Amino acid sequence: MSQCKHLLRSVVRLSPPTGRPSPRKVACHRGPPRSWSLSSGTRHLRKLSSWAAPFLAENPPMPTLDRVALLLALMVIVGTVIAYRRRAETPDGFVRGGGRVPWWMAGSTAFMTQFSAWTFTGAAQKAYEDGFSVLMIFWGNALGFLLAALYFAPRFRRLRVSTYSEIIRMRYGRFTQLFYVVSQILLTLMTASIALYGVSLFLGAVFDVRVAFVTLAIGAVIICVTLIGGVWVVSANNFIQMVQLAVLTFVIGGFGLWLAADTDMSVVGDGRDFWIGGDDYSLGIMVVWSAAMLVKQCISINNATSSYRFLTTNGDRDARKAASLASILFVVGPVSWFIPPWLIGQAGIDLAALYPALGEDAANAAYVHFIRDFLPPGVLGLVVAAMLAVTVAPITTSLNRDAGVIISLLTPLLGASERLGQRLVAIGRSFGVLQGSIIVTLAIALGQVHHLSLFDIMVMFGVIFQMPLALPAMLSIARTGAPDWAGWGGVLVGILVTTSSYVWLDVEALGQWLGLPSIHPSQLVDIKLAVSLVLQVVSVVGFVYLARFVHAPPRSTARQAEVDELFARLERPVAADTTPDSGGPSRELAPRLVLCVALVSLLLAVLADTWLGAGFFMIVAVCQLVVSRLLKQ
Repeated sequence: MSQCKHLLRSVVRLSPPTGRPSPRKVACHRGPPRSWSLSSGTRHLRKLSSWAAPFLAENPPMPTLDRVALLLALMVIVGTVIAYRRRAETPDGFVRGGGRVPWWMAGSTAFMTQFSAWTFTGAAQKAYEDGFSVLMIFWGNALGFLLAALYFAPRFRRLRVSTYSEIIRMRYGRFTQLFYVVSQILLTLMTASIALYGVSLFLGAVFDVRVAFVTLAIGAVIICVTLIGGVWVVSANNFIQMVQLAVLTFVIGGFGLWLAADTDMSVVGDGRDFWIGGDDYSLGIMVVWSAAMLVKQCISINNATSSYRFLTTNGDRDARKAASLASILFVVGPVSWFIPPWLIGQAGIDLAALYPALGEDAANAAYVHFIRDFLPPGVLGLVVAAMLAVTVAPITTSLNRDAGVIISLLTPLLGASERLGQRLVAIGRSFGVLQGSIIVTLAIALGQVHHLSLFDIMVMFGVIFQMPLALPAMLSIARTGAPDWAGWGGVLVGILVTTSSYVWLDVEALGQWLGLPSIHPSQLVDIKLAVSLVLQVVSVVGFVYLARFVHAPPRSTARQAEVDELFARLERPVAADTTPDSGGPSRELAPRLVLCVALVSLLLAVLADTWLGAGFFMIVAVCQLVVSRLLKQ
């Protein structure tokens, strides 16, 4: 456990800087003032938040335009939830939208649920410090969704189930199903609380507000969406926020490139520092770590527990298109996301000097530093809204998935009645609210720990706990001949092997024994994660395939018929439902909601106090109008 404790002690938690010197400025980053400014009515926003004064830190608050931008973005979320709330009145509509969710909504959900706010904090830190290598995680997502489009997505859709737990039951039996349900719920609580804690750190620094207050505010949004929600609400909100996030980050990335071309700043470095991480870093270790991340993300995406992204689609073809959309977004999106921290890193801006309170983890502020110091007012508010989006989207999607599992488990146990559907939906919503409350509590508890590295803890947590659940679930549609007990047994083997290797494996001593060059301390965590992943994949896959030679009790006739039915369904494609009702409400509402988002950007352009700010928001609005027009067609 000493290595884990050392990892947790390696970084101080993010908190607002105090007494920082003036940051390096670029002369062109502010445009000339315009002839109009914010209306006096917007100044009342500060008064509306006066009740929260005990939670505020000593530093000045955000500019008013940023607060207006954040408020308008939150109103878009509320409008989306209200517009789609009636699509979740039946259990099937609540769990999987009746299998009628359009492919572009399902693809947006797949995209939005595969990352969280740590992308702009912990991952931005790695981009600032190590340069190019951070892209491997997100390009691993692109590769994973490409494999899904080619093989996994349509096959999971062919199983014709509502939840992942039904797939686990058909392949591994009821005991393994319950084992997965409990484990997945606990995993949701842990990963969601870490994600919520991460975005609370970010917003705490942006707003200069106590982390606990930010956690409670975001938790309230999550619980409200869950209380009203269902898969239509979640998917529609994911799509609208994806459009907003994608357009905003692309424009910010383009602004960064323009800034680099117009000044002496640079995005890409010339030496090994950018491409490998440092002059004394090992290229071999960087390649091994990158390959391990690609494999990890592919397994994480293409397993039964993640199949909910495709179970809602309207047939095989839509499942493929949804996965393809997510793959394309993960190829081009990460490049624009990390242009700001790359610029800050290549410019030699010393974030440790600017943010002394952050100590060795000052690079966590790379993205917010760029937004604050190089972009016009109002952009920070939209970035904060993006942070909310990438936090609320995966958490509410996971809560809806777990609520759907509870509904499917309780349906056979409750007697048939006229109000059975309403009771099941109410139970699902109540369970989601309970989970949301626990997540908020755990996130606040994490805030009491003063030493957390969000990047390393998220990756480490994924390798040690998520991967053992993913591997047997991925093999659930493969003809392994494994007995039922191999499902839960493989999970336990994976946790045991990975935890043992990660805690007790001395990579440096192993390298010396093999006669390898000394490993840079910063790369020890990377190689340890890679070694742990390799050991886990080999041990779990080998265990599942060889379990039948250890103990293979005969299945009952009914149980064997269930397994046979699973593999029979894999061979029967699902044709799209071509009835007029298919996706109708979503196709009418989505363009209007995107149009509302564009109008928000136009309003911010009007309220901007510089020509540069007005031009920035106009470009964002035009891109959003193009998306709205494409949806109408």
